[in-house]
Amino acid sequence: MNMVPRVAIGKNGAAGAAGPRIADETAQLSALRTIVDDLDYGIVVLDRDRRVQYVNRAFRRFWCIPDAAAAGAPSFIKLMYHGRGATAYAVSDDRLGDYVAKQLDLIGSGEERPLSIRLANGDVLRFRCKALPDGGRLLTYGNVSDLAREADALERLASFDAMTGLYNRRQFLLLADGEWARYQRYGRSLALIVMDIDQFKSVNDTYGQDAGDKVIKAVAEILQRHKRATDIVGRLGGEEFGLMLPEATLDSAVGAGERFRKLAAGCAIDVGGRALSITVSVGASVCNPDTGGVDELVKEADAALCDAKRAGRNRVCRFEPRRGPEIKRRTKRQVRRPGIAASPAGRRDRRRRSGSDGCPPR
Repeated sequence: MNMVPRVAIGKNGAAGAAGPRIADETAQLSALRTIVDDLDYGIVVLDRDRRVQYVNRAFRRFWCIPDAAAAGAPSFIKLMYHGRGATAYAVSDDRLGDYVAKQLDLIGSGEERPLSIRLANGDVLRFRCKALPDGGRLLTYGNVSDLAREADALERLASFDAMTGLYNRRQFLLLADGEWARYQRYGRSLALIVMDIDQFKSVNDTYGQDAGDKVIKAVAEILQRHKRATDIVGRLGGEEFGLMLPEATLDSAVGAGERFRKLAAGCAIDVGGRALSITVSVGASVCNPDTGGVDELVKEADAALCDAKRAGRNRVCRFEPRRGPEIKRRTKRQVRRPGIAASPAGRRDRRRRSGSDGCPPR
């Protein structure tokens, strides 16, 4: 007890030196607090009872928390609910509860596994928790929006065709597999149409590749604009497109193909000041109890497309099941699964072997 006054009033010796040392440590802590407060990372320190001991400025900004709400050692859950009331979260109410529960689980266990959330302003925060020796928790919130945007861009590159904005072949077949799984589970109808631009090679040869690109984009826009919200449309490669039609019969798929055929035939594409008319051929197929999967469904629609080409182009044909054995003999051309890209050179080679539309003669 006698040491306290000596520390407070001492001017000489070890006890007297404690005052300046404490003052120096206090100044260092104050400087450190200022540095942490200016970080772009959100920082929260919790005690062992999960009450807030410190909240830096970045965290308050991320969660729209006024200084007064962070004072008084509130519980962490109270801060989280304040963020919800301030609409800092960009998740629905049902997902919000799940996110908060996951965050509290990580705080409880002290696990350092990252957890991300997107805020209402579009920023993406990555949360981490570190257990402290005294049982408290150090929580960090890093703004990883740039990384998230780069990841979104890479995902788009992997899933979408750069020229048309439609799904690429890989992503189209992945989504088609999902529709196939639903067909198997619920037994609801599922159809597919495959569309190919007629005499496309002559368009490129006569007017140039830029004109060919315009034609492909025009057909893609027709499909995207006039499809149903539930339909899945993709560019399968070159001038060929696919449209998966959930809840559609073969008759309705043929009807949809006819509608798209007429829209394409009525489209005038400006090429160097002149209007270029195009036509498309369409093949349709539908799932039935004997269908072996998406691969077979695409083969059947592709065979019907070849029938339309042989019959004079600019028409819609449906797959006839009686020709099944013939379809199985054509294994090389029809389907490439995800990860195997359609090569433009390969398409040109097929045309040299089989004709301008890539379909083998009878």
